[in-house]
Amino acid sequence: MRTTLLAGLAASVCCASAQGAEPDGAALFLNHCAACHGTTGEGDGPVAGVMSITVPNLRTLARRNGGELPEDRIAAYIDGRAPTDAHGGRQMPIWGDVFRVSQDGDEAVVAARIKVLVWFISELQYR
Repeated sequence: MRTTLLAGLAASVCCASAQGAEPDGAALFLNHCAACHGTTGEGDGPVAGVMSITVPNLRTLARRNGGELPEDRIAAYIDGRAPTDAHGGRQMPIWGDVFRVSQDGDEAVVAARIKVLVWFISELQYR
């Protein structure tokens, strides 16, 4: 499973870069989340060990919420509406404007990025 997921992540990043297309959820996760959450979302990324908080295992989100993935809450964390100390404040989340509409940003592009990232996190869930 882990090998397949990693291969899929690599393929997604390569394809998105080669085509010049907007990255898909796997590429966004790899570029913006994996440093802390790990490539499989288990909270074991290379930065996790130096965090002052325990990085949550994203693969258990549905289990921890009665079997339902809290998609709206996940989106709120990503776009900064529900700030968390680890991600930074609403005005400057750790990932900058990638998941937030900036003054010259396109809300539809940001919404699409968040949607595919939430979809990817849903695919990571333990079944």
